[in-house]
Amino acid sequence: MPRRLLTLAGGEIVAGEAGVRMTLADALADGPVEAVEVFRHRRTQPLDADGQGDVHVAFAAAAHRAVVDVDVDLGLVRVVSMALVQDVGTVLNPLSLRGQVEGGTAQGLGLALMEELVVRDGVVRNPTFHDYVLPSSADVPELDFVALSHPQPGAPYGVKGVGEAPTCSATPAVVAAVRDAVGRDLRRVPIRPQDLLGLDDHESDDPEDVGGGQ
Repeated sequence: MPRRLLTLAGGEIVAGEAGVRMTLADALADGPVEAVEVFRHRRTQPLDADGQGDVHVAFAAAAHRAVVDVDVDLGLVRVVSMALVQDVGTVLNPLSLRGQVEGGTAQGLGLALMEELVVRDGVVRNPTFHDYVLPSSADVPELDFVALSHPQPGAPYGVKGVGEAPTCSATPAVVAAVRDAVGRDLRRVPIRPQDLLGLDDHESDDPEDVGGGQ
């Protein structure tokens, strides 16, 4: 019978309205059942000379809220809490979904406050994890997450990409919170102590002067 008419109930295969039942063991008695499916998304169009076109198959929407504490004397920032609302399409694996949004949020936080590859005269000045600072579990607060499920038309099971969107929205949320706290027009990431203290930018061979040490 067409597979769309087959269902699983009580560990048995039920075939259509006739209600014919068969155990999985009987169905696989002659060998495994194999099937190959191919999915191709709808056609897209390149951008024209005016930058207009249909280049995306689907859009992901995410919005973060960040609450921060700022030490205005030392120029240090601590993220107190973060919240995220994101359209995730159809949720296939809730635990994996949670891991994706938490990981993306941690990456965005790192870009906002810590991570910067420092290159001077073609040489990487902070080549180790002592100087290239990554957020740890102590730096990332518990995430208040709300998943909105709007299945993507035409996609298998209505799925959407998940992990990249919170990476993009976490960074501006943290920077906006810091801006509001210190009243300065912060125009670069990661935010450095000298940015918060209003010190003139300067060139330095010390990675801690450029992005580390927060």
